[in-house]
Parts: sequence; C-alpha cells; structure tokens
Amino acid sequence: MSHQPSSATRYISLDALRGVALLGILMMNIIAFAYPRAVYDNPFALGSLSTANEWQWFIIEVLFAEKFYALFATLFGAGIAMMAQRQPDPVTAKSVHKRRMFWLLLIGLLHAYGLWWGDILVTYALGGLLVFKCRNWSVKKLLGFGLFLQSILMLLLLLVYYSWGGMSDAEQLEIIQSINPPLVQLQQEIAAYQGSWWQRAAMRVDTTLDFHVNSLIAVEFRMCGLMLVGMALFKLGVLTASRSLKFYALNSVLGILAGTLICGVGAALIKQHGVVLPEFMTLYRFPNYWGALVSAWGYLCLVMWLVKVANGNWQGRVVNYLVPVGQMALTNYLLQTVICCAIFYGWGLGLFAELGRLTLTLIVITIWAFQLLLSRWWLNHFVTGPMERVWRNLAQRRWQPVLQRRDQHR
Repeated sequence: MSHQPSSATRYISLDALRGVALLGILMMNIIAFAYPRAVYDNPFALGSLSTANEWQWFIIEVLFAEKFYALFATLFGAGIAMMAQRQPDPVTAKSVHKRRMFWLLLIGLLHAYGLWWGDILVTYALGGLLVFKCRNWSVKKLLGFGLFLQSILMLLLLLVYYSWGGMSDAEQLEIIQSINPPLVQLQQEIAAYQGSWWQRAAMRVDTTLDFHVNSLIAVEFRMCGLMLVGMALFKLGVLTASRSLKFYALNSVLGILAGTLICGVGAALIKQHGVVLPEFMTLYRFPNYWGALVSAWGYLCLVMWLVKVANGNWQGRVVNYLVPVGQMALTNYLLQTVICCAIFYGWGLGLFAELGRLTLTLIVITIWAFQLLLSRWWLNHFVTGPMERVWRNLAQRRWQPVLQRRDQHR
C-alpha cells in the first residue's frame, strides 16, 4: 500500500514526531555530557549508585535508551524519501541531496571535534548518502533490508560473546578496561573536561576519533537500517498520520507496553548482575536492542494519534508546541550541546561529574521547557530556524536571510 499525503498533514505529523525525538534524545545525551564516556554504556563505571540514582537509571534505560535515536533515524530516512519525491527531476534531486549531506557532514564534524564527541550528525550524513539510492525500493524490500541491517550489530555482539573464552588475557583486559576504565583514567578525563576549552581539546579529539574509528561503522549499520524502515513507513502513510485512529491507538498501547516489558527484562538483568563480562555488553543488552524498536513504534503511533485528534483541545496544544521544536530540530540539537557544555565543562559552570542522575533529569526537563517555549516564539517571529536556513542556503547554493521575519515573508 502506498499513500500520497497532503503536505500539511505530512509536515505536522513529521515535525511533531521529530520534536518528540529531539527532546527525548537529550535524556540519554545528558549522561554523555555530564560524565566520562564510559558511563554512557556502564552506569557503574564511577562506582555503585545510590538507590534513588539506580532507579533513575533503570527507568531511563527502559523508557528512553535507544528509543529516540531510533525515531530520529527513522524520520531522517522518511525525510530523504519525502524531499526526493518533491523534486521531479531525479538528477537534480540527487545533486541537492549530496550537497545537503556534505554540509551536514561538515557541520557534524565541527560539532564533534569542536564541542562534543557524542555528535550524531556525522552518522546521519554518511547514512543519508548510502541509503539515497534505496528510496525507490518497494516497501517490502525496504523493510527486509532495514531489519537485516538492524541484525548485524547484534550478530557482532554474539560473536564477541561466543569468542570470549578463546581470547587472550590481553584482549579480554582491553575490552574490560573499555567498559570499566581504571579510576586514574576516569580522573584524567574528569580533570580535562573541567578545564578550559583548549585544555580539554586533546581529550575531546581523542574520544571523538576513537568513536569514529572503532564504533562508527557498527552504528552506521543500525542507523541505515532505521532509515530504510523510515522510508517504508513514509510510503505506507504511517508517518503522515494517514492510518485510522483505531490503528494508532491500538499500536501505541501495544508497542509501549510490549517495548517497556522487553526493555525492562534487560535492565533488570543488568541491575541484578551488574558488570559481568561478556554478558553485560552482549546478552543483557539484547532485550533493549530490539525492545527499543518496539517502544519507538509505540511512541510513533502515540504521536500520530495526537496529531489526528488535535483540534483545539489539549492534544492540539501539545502538538502546537511539539511541531516548532521539530521544525527547528538542527538548531535545537546544536543548542542542546551549547547549553550542556556551558553547564558541565570548565569554560562554563564546570559541573562535569559533579551532579547525580536525579539532578540531571531536572536539568533535562528544564531544557525541554525552554526549547518548547523558545521554538514556538521563534517561529512566530521568523520563517525558519537559523541553522535550518544556513543548511538550506548551503545546499541550494543561494542566499536567503537567516533571520527572515514572518512579516517580510508575507
């Protein structure tokens, strides 16, 4: 089944979902901003957690971890299909797309090496280049290859699990120290990030380069798979709120309940057994690896339901605040980095590795409120977000004012 939605429905549904994804991602990214890199994967890298902080980790792991990255990558794939569809000339569409991905890659590299190692724009730009030629595939082929690419990282982790006993002591120690670094190494990282921008430059570049060299390819498989799924869901009309209310209501409930249960099993295993290798990085991660997709599906359907029932009611007010956040996704993503760097790094408040997880949750909620209000205010006064306009100007090779006011546009 293929559906050709109206542009209004398309933009409202995609932007509302993008807004949810952008806000949700911060709940996990805050850990990568506030603590040494190892803590993102191993919550116990700095030592045992208090009961309150352990439960905070558990809840965030079940409800947020990997779910919103999945939504964002899915939307990125849908956006590629949509923009190519709006350009009737395939040669022009390909040329514009390549320029868009090139400039996004450059923005991502500047973001990663200049501010924060956890950048995802580089991954999306490279993935966007790889999957563009797949946009005209059938829905069946897109879903099949998408799920196949999803499986590759899991298969690699299984390989680690079954080959663990055959590894040398040195190989095992290298993996163990990547998951649970020595205290001296963690203290060095903390000292670097509590220093000036220049003092932490070497640590930031080293961490970013290590991610790009050792992890990017494996992550790219999963992101490309999600982009293909996004193209399929766009063609099916699922992402454009074109299915029935019953479809979205039923699937949102089933997806969220089933995904929460599956991810809860994985989080419970980690909570019960702690960092036991190789199970911690393999078997205990698999429930969330697949459960995140189920939860993301539930969240997706919930947002589509909100869009369909939005009509001057509370659902409509929620959607009206989410849509501007999604329309300014690139600006808001980079703004999150600037705010968090100012809070945690030495050139700002210098609170790196100083705050507990409950406090971080309050910071995230505060940033959510700020971006919801700021995005709506901004788009009431200006035609588009500043970084969105810069990106568009570069890709289209024409200049339009970055701060073009709405009255000028009219």
